[in-house]
Amino acid sequence: MTIDHHHYVLCPHCDLVVEFADITLGHKAVCPRCHTTLAKNNTNMKHKSAIYAICSLIMAVIACGFIFIDIRIVGNFNGVSVLDIPRILFFDRYSYISALFILFVLLFPIFNLLIITLLCSKLPLSKYRKRDLLIIYKQLQHWCMPEIFLTGVLVSFVKLMSYGNIGVTSTFWAFCLFVFFYIKALVIFSPEAIWNELHSNNFALEPLKVGRTGIRQNLKLCGCCEAMLPVHYVKCPRCKQKSKLRNRDKIQWTIALLVTSLIIYIPANVFGIMITVLFSSSSTSTIMDGVIYMWQSGDIPVALVIFAASVVIPILKIISLSWLCYFALAVKRKRGHDCLKMKKLYSAVEFIGKWSMIDIFVVSVVCSLVRNQQMMSVYPDIGVAFFATVVIVTMVASQKFDSRLIWDQVKIRK
Repeated sequence: MTIDHHHYVLCPHCDLVVEFADITLGHKAVCPRCHTTLAKNNTNMKHKSAIYAICSLIMAVIACGFIFIDIRIVGNFNGVSVLDIPRILFFDRYSYISALFILFVLLFPIFNLLIITLLCSKLPLSKYRKRDLLIIYKQLQHWCMPEIFLTGVLVSFVKLMSYGNIGVTSTFWAFCLFVFFYIKALVIFSPEAIWNELHSNNFALEPLKVGRTGIRQNLKLCGCCEAMLPVHYVKCPRCKQKSKLRNRDKIQWTIALLVTSLIIYIPANVFGIMITVLFSSSSTSTIMDGVIYMWQSGDIPVALVIFAASVVIPILKIISLSWLCYFALAVKRKRGHDCLKMKKLYSAVEFIGKWSMIDIFVVSVVCSLVRNQQMMSVYPDIGVAFFATVVIVTMVASQKFDSRLIWDQVKIRK
């Protein structure tokens, strides 16, 4: 099957006007300038997305209802469900981390799955209701982290084995299926296809010139639904959201947020993230203490994962975004291959940014399970709140950056 009509797209990364048609089944349309994927031909997209979303929701209900991990410490048994983790964090007076867990691991992913189910069903939704659902979906998409929590659970097993015997139930496998079906639903689902059902993405008042940038044709891209708009349009006719030709002021926001994250990163590493109470004697461990402990215990791969996610990635993200801001603002003579490298760097920063939350989820799982009041208990420490804030601030900083500023001064070869 193919798409038989010609379609124009304004690339969201490099601002190039691209025309494509007849996308063969299983293939995709790619921007010739920055190699960004612009469209795919997914047959039965609605049907497949709805099936995977419904399956994921069913697995989520099962996973939240029963104990999914347990530990035995010197004859004492302790098990927790997914919902027990934020509850324990809340009673430990870490309501901030508890709220982040509920939002990022449960509520946001479940909301997006419900949105996919509604949009892909045959329910008689008005175009205004579909528009609102698509806007919510886009806002929540960057903050869904069930797959990162699952990775954190697997990493925490290594540390938990030093405390006692770990066991998993069938509910744990239900949570694994929840994550798997969730990822499949997101990969298949195409918000652009739903937007195009509401209205075409082309609001240009003059004929489009393929191979030229939108800014040179007095066009701008809607930041919400990615429609092509004349520069004098204040609001997008399709999604009713305000849009600007370029968000140059957002670079200032990016720089300010990067400075903020760098300041917060210092106490995140200085203060402890976990407190271990053993026979009424307490000790505090920092992020690096956990890495050193894993390394000395022989769990070198796990130590490298935690070190990369908690130390390397935040620093590299701050440096990378700083370099992108410098390149966009200060470099006057830009070449195409240099801009392509910057675009790849930005894509990598966007992808790996939220994976630093692994350490937060490891602490959450360990502190929820190890609660033997007579012998040993583990509690979160203030450093975990600082580190979670660093991750969130850097994620917001990367979203504020407008990648089209990288390409604006590059001449297109005819």
